[in-house]
Amino acid sequence: MVSLNKKNNELGKKKKFQLVLVDYDRTKESLAKYLKSSKMNWPAIKLDQMKSVKKLTSLGETGFIPNVVLLKPDGSMVSNNKEEVIKKLEKYTGS
Repeated sequence: MVSLNKKNNELGKKKKFQLVLVDYDRTKESLAKYLKSSKMNWPAIKLDQMKSVKKLTSLGETGFIPNVVLLKPDGSMVSNNKEEVIKKLEKYTGS
């Protein structure tokens, strides 16, 4: 995901998607540690922002973490199949 996000960002204004992390860590420190170790540099919605998180976490429950969900700009789900989502993101970035 990090490399796909980097390629996407290199598209500048023609960028095709926005990654967002929904945080399940129990403390701010745990989130910071995870973000640093994983080299994720995209926005994160913290678990205590329940209104935002509730809708996102109800979409495409897969029973695993990390869960990957691809949404359209209107918020409807395209896919919650990890392999399918990654293939679509690779296609969008020309990878």
